[in-house]
Amino acid sequence: MLRKILLGVGPWILFSLVLRFGTADLITASWIAFFVLHTYFGRNYLKAGNPLSWVSSILFLSLFINSIVGWSYWAMQYGAQICYGVFAFTAITSVLVNKPFTITHSKLVTPQEFWGHPIFLKTNKVVSAFWASCFAINGLVMMFEMYFPWATLITTYFVLTAAIVFSDKYPLYVREKALKMREQAQKEAELKAQTA
Repeated sequence: MLRKILLGVGPWILFSLVLRFGTADLITASWIAFFVLHTYFGRNYLKAGNPLSWVSSILFLSLFINSIVGWSYWAMQYGAQICYGVFAFTAITSVLVNKPFTITHSKLVTPQEFWGHPIFLKTNKVVSAFWASCFAINGLVMMFEMYFPWATLITTYFVLTAAIVFSDKYPLYVREKALKMREQAQKEAELKAQTA
């Protein structure tokens, strides 16, 4: 669990510190580094058509190009807020069209016979919606970065950590609950068969 949290939040910590305290050149280099690393390490998700992975790669590349060309100073100033807003929109849209973005990862760790089960889809919708809310919260929190720089950064790290923990624990909870219900139904069926 700690490894997942560090891998999930670690890059954002580093990146947010660069955005907050880095020079314009360092920020430009960070956008392209984020794009390259995200595209390289997320290539399986990109190949699988994961909407958040595609949007992230396109967004990081766009922000990199903007930092070189200088189309919009606003986009350079509020890159983190833009990212969180776009991520929240993408995540909630994936839920609304019944293709939650977390399903790509879930299919990598779940046997194929469960992919069509309603609980599998519902679990992914809940997890994706939770991520969408976390992205939205972080986008709103980052709007106050100028006034409370450290508080906003620490808050965003905690929110991302909560999303990672929820993504790990909630599917296990659903699985355990389904198994208990199944066992209960089997016991009731056996009791019914014995009394019949």
